[in-house]
Amino acid sequence: MSISVCVPGVSGKMGMEIAKLILLDESNIVLSSGVVRDQNINNDKLSFLDNSILTSDLHHAISNCDICIDFTRPLYSMLILDACVKNSKKLIIGTTGFNDNDSKRIESSGKKIPILKASNMSIGINLCLKLVETISSSVGDQSDIDIIEHHHKHKVDMPSGTSLALEDAIKNNLTSKKNINHHCLRVGNVVGDHMVKFTLENESIEINHKSFDRKIFAEGAILAAKWISNKDNGFYTMRDALSL
Repeated sequence: MSISVCVPGVSGKMGMEIAKLILLDESNIVLSSGVVRDQNINNDKLSFLDNSILTSDLHHAISNCDICIDFTRPLYSMLILDACVKNSKKLIIGTTGFNDNDSKRIESSGKKIPILKASNMSIGINLCLKLVETISSSVGDQSDIDIIEHHHKHKVDMPSGTSLALEDAIKNNLTSKKNINHHCLRVGNVVGDHMVKFTLENESIEINHKSFDRKIFAEGAILAAKWISNKDNGFYTMRDALSL
């Protein structure tokens, strides 16, 4: 049986990447709809899509899918969440920049529908999170810890959701409170580079991840969608999908 997917914000960079990969996928996943602000807009970027699947009606699009994949903005994401809960649809969230109240609301909505939320859906970053946990539990309390990130100049949130996830992974494995220093660059067209540096008195340990193409996030989102397709209500992370 096929898995039908709705992609809100399909004209955005991540929306287009996800839509293209779904169309190329030869397994059981299909693109049921792409949500745009104006259905009648002449957008050459979306020429690879059949116009019949484009819609500006978010609720209609979600009501006719199995899973919604959201890489939009926090305010719109909350509307997507409401529509998915109302229609009992599964939800993948790659949007970042939520405030604490919205994050709690998303997590609690996992009692009503299956939700997978991840600040970064690449396999590499999730492996880095596991490595960071190991290092933090071993030498984190004795280290100076810095998180250095570089993203394109249009990225809004700073620190990025990935950097905050790395910070959480560190803090959850320390036995004492410690300041973790963030260093953020927003220049050029960099997809996303992250480094966590643990500096001891006579040595340092560095965990690096470089993203060459935002396709890795779209690949992770599709992997997550396939994984959650047969899951019960709950709040999940990418590490659940990757069994890390």
